Amino acid sequence: MRLQRLIITLGRWFSRTEDFLLALVLGVMVVLAAVQIVQRNVWGSSFIWTDELLRILVLWLTMLGSMIASRVDNHIRMDLLLKLLSPLWQQRLRRVVHGCTSVACAFLAVVSARFVSMEAEFGSVLLGNYPAWWLQIILPVGFFLISWRYMLLVLWPAPDEADSVQGVA
Repeated sequence: MRLQRLIITLGRWFSRTEDFLLALVLGVMVVLAAVQIVQRNVWGSSFIWTDELLRILVLWLTMLGSMIASRVDNHIRMDLLLKLLSPLWQQRLRRVVHGCTSVACAFLAVVSARFVSMEAEFGSVLLGNYPAWWLQIILPVGFFLISWRYMLLVLWPAPDEADSVQGVA
């Protein structure tokens, strides 16, 4: 019981952290873009690093949003054919799709980890003098987490999926 409570507590904390980071990144992007617009229209110039930082924040926003979407199994999908199947076959097909998604994201995690490692090895910098890998680490971390979550959905489908096939199996 204690272990289960600990896992649930950690899961909730991690979910809140993801939500907070997503809101923070989005808020910073909005403020930064608005400041840049005012600077360009009023003074005719802006900070030299603003465009680069906004591109990095878009990367973080995308990965954090994808991580949150995987948390609630709410990624974009085409499920027209899925609706034509019986509930049992819907669950089976979802597991196959979740498995393929997990494998694809695991591959992307490995490839992006190699990319980030090469960036660290070559000493690439962003935003003036910050190591690029500090800002790009979201790629392997995000893809790994998405892969992990979809593998969990293969093993333990979401409650609504499991409920839909009760008595059918």
